[in-house]
Amino acid sequence: MSNAKCIPFVAVIFVMLFQTLVLSGSASAREQPTEVKIAYVVLDIDAVSSADQSFTLNVFFRAQWHDPEEAHDGEKAITKELLDVWHPRIQIANRKKAFNTMDEVVTIQPDGTVTYIQRIWGGFSQIMNLADFPFDSQKFQIHIVSVGHQPSEVQFVLDEDVNSGISEKFSLPDWDVTDHKAWAENGKMYREMEEVPMFTISLEAKRYSWYYMVKVILPLVLIVAMSWIVFWIDPEQSSTQIGVATTSMLTLIAYRFTIDRLVPAVSYLTRMDEFILSSTILVFITLCEAVTTSVLTKHGKAQLATTMDKWFRIIIPLSFALLTYHAFFS
Repeated sequence: MSNAKCIPFVAVIFVMLFQTLVLSGSASAREQPTEVKIAYVVLDIDAVSSADQSFTLNVFFRAQWHDPEEAHDGEKAITKELLDVWHPRIQIANRKKAFNTMDEVVTIQPDGTVTYIQRIWGGFSQIMNLADFPFDSQKFQIHIVSVGHQPSEVQFVLDEDVNSGISEKFSLPDWDVTDHKAWAENGKMYREMEEVPMFTISLEAKRYSWYYMVKVILPLVLIVAMSWIVFWIDPEQSSTQIGVATTSMLTLIAYRFTIDRLVPAVSYLTRMDEFILSSTILVFITLCEAVTTSVLTKHGKAQLATTMDKWFRIIIPLSFALLTYHAFFS
């Protein structure tokens, strides 16, 4: 083979070797996960629905990452549509009906730093443990995930260069937001799915129980105490005894319909449910006692009926005190 024919052949081999080395190096670089920095500000929590296991949140967040392919020669940042560039496909896993209030665009610095800013308002689902209602504390969380990317491709981190946080005051009337945390992890949106990059913002809140003490518990205590009047009425006045007990029972039933919207509908008993149920049982026992003393009096056993009333003056209030302590303080 002549030297003239050898030159092109050697050149082709050289180009192929160069491409192999360069492209393999680029592939190795792309195999490194893209670091996506997240900064956030929770502007407000508008409402919390214990019955629906959800809350309404107003949050502003910024995602920033570096993409060498987007570097340009301009002196200032440029703007592009989000779909026109590579992006981590950010979604909030537990959003129910939430709205993006800003355009789906990114700004790109000359060095390839891409910034995506969005404000989201709407409802988010949240599993709550309401066993201690209305003296409970809850964590309201939003889970930002990268859909379609594996942890080896995208890695979320908290942006330390920007101050993230929450507003000083929220419009919630019955909750006190005490703290907030944020962390990045690899998590599963559902048990059967593979792990995905995830960034969680968690707000810790405590319910104001005083509202329920005044609006729910105190009126219920008065209704139960009203039923105890039968123990001080002469058993011979059976119609009066039964009338007071029946009125107390009907008042309690009507009251329960009134407060249904204030009590979360869950499949287990909360502290409030235990208190309401105990109160209902004690008022029913009072009604049964009034009927029993009436029957005893009609059969010439007025002394036994009076003795029952005296014992029930102690037993029922003491039982109510013990049940109240168990429901709210144990």
